[in-house]
Amino acid sequence: MRIRNAGVLVAGLVMLTLGGCIGRKSINYLNDPSLSNGSSKLFENRKFEYRLQVNDVLSIRVMGLDDATSRFFNVESQTNGSMVTDAAMYVNGYSVDKNGQVQLPTVGKIKVQGLTTGEAQELVQRKINEFFTNATVILKMVNWRLSVLGDVSRAGSYQVYNNQITILDALAMAGGPNEFADKSHVTLMRQSERGVQALYVDLSKTDVLSSEYYYLLPNDIVYVPTLRARPGRLNLELLTTLLSAATVAVLIINTINSSK
Repeated sequence: MRIRNAGVLVAGLVMLTLGGCIGRKSINYLNDPSLSNGSSKLFENRKFEYRLQVNDVLSIRVMGLDDATSRFFNVESQTNGSMVTDAAMYVNGYSVDKNGQVQLPTVGKIKVQGLTTGEAQELVQRKINEFFTNATVILKMVNWRLSVLGDVSRAGSYQVYNNQITILDALAMAGGPNEFADKSHVTLMRQSERGVQALYVDLSKTDVLSSEYYYLLPNDIVYVPTLRARPGRLNLELLTTLLSAATVAVLIINTINSSK
């Protein structure tokens, strides 16, 4: 009876250990059984355009002006030809105030809150045209940053110089998830006027390619958690240790029974 109980104990340990194992789908990106060699599949994107908010900082360049007038608008003119750093762009940029406006020399205040960068550029261009001829406006966001945290190689905050960056691009900037990162429960935190929106993004399936959250927005935060289960290699090591211990226990029990 004792030997049988020991066998049941060993079987239970095996089942418990195997139950904690995880498959490749939990480790790899973008699993899709419908994909096959020699064929392609289209994933239509759903993009959510960012609209300017209070405290955003804009770089507004007005080209085609004389040197004296250009110095009022352009950060490049204030740096005496030296390289313009991110810090200089931020300090000398145009902040969106609490009323959603930016203050431009000569032109005055312009309401840009709620506009996309393209719409804001068109609006500023129309205002500039009222004062100057043959002037061209180039408007960009200076505070286009995102943060990647959690189980990645290089967690941190990153400046973005691309208006169309994806969540996979962000992870690549951070060196990618580590070996035991949970790619099926990546948390995306997004700032809005009402507060912070948080949701899970499943990068283990191709469905994310068609998600409106595939493309990131300024100030997004991406958090990659660690898998709760022990992955296969560690499970195998644990299983080997448990089986060895259980085998020793069975031998001890048999030896005690024999001696009796």
